[in-house]
Amino acid sequence: MSLISILISLAIESYWDKVDSLRQYDWFESYRNWISEKLAGQTFLETPFGVLAVVLPPVLLVWLVDSMFGGVLWLFSFLIGIVVLVYCIGPRSLVRDVQAYLDAVEAGDHTAARQHAAGILNRPVDEKEKELAQIVKEAILVQANDRLIGVLFWFALLGPVGAVLYRTSVLLKDQTAFEAGGFASAAQDLYWVMNWLPTRISILGYALAGNFIDTTSYWDSITDFWTRDSTDLLIASGIGALRQDLRADVTEHSDEYFNLGVSHALALIKRTVIVFITLLALMTLTGLLL
Repeated sequence: MSLISILISLAIESYWDKVDSLRQYDWFESYRNWISEKLAGQTFLETPFGVLAVVLPPVLLVWLVDSMFGGVLWLFSFLIGIVVLVYCIGPRSLVRDVQAYLDAVEAGDHTAARQHAAGILNRPVDEKEKELAQIVKEAILVQANDRLIGVLFWFALLGPVGAVLYRTSVLLKDQTAFEAGGFASAAQDLYWVMNWLPTRISILGYALAGNFIDTTSYWDSITDFWTRDSTDLLIASGIGALRQDLRADVTEHSDEYFNLGVSHALALIKRTVIVFITLLALMTLTGLLL
């Protein structure tokens, strides 16, 4: 059932542009601030238990709703899973964000390109065109994991609860990126834990969808797969997987080379998602046969 839910959710994500406007996560920051105010002065707030106090209520709420309605009729649980998954993907479609950036670059509208790049990077940009294209390419390799593959992985593993848990970990990671203290540190640790497996799944997808040898070409050793920082590993592996595609197209370091790097990175992500779905389908079929 998870496979069907994922396929339907990806179809909604691909063909319904307005879904991006329905995913608003501002409430989570307000909710976190409310929790912090209620627990102000409590020492455990600056520990992993403080992070759990923020994360567990929405996770438990989704579990409770899924359990209650799923116990009445399986179709309710199926629909709840789709709604939760569609909401947790994003917050915006990476494909539409990147395509808008590429269209602006092709049209020579550098102002619009910078605006779209800022949406992909989640920060203001002031880099020159070549440097910006390189940064956007690297961001695609990381954002695909945060926006999509990580959510799909945890949904396949734990259902709606997994998708919500992963999305809240990403939101807390982003909100505490420039904060100090025990809570911020625990939030980053939660993201590290939740992101470790999806990152390795993404890298295997890069290897299968790109070139296996090139995917590992920027690793220091095979132990990087287990020990290297997830963000660094995603970028290094993704750029390696893209080497063959870029060599086949244009002269290295030309303007077109950098812009094609962005489009090839997006194509790699699309192929990686197909690999993930195929592997999930094989696992589902094997489970049915057993």
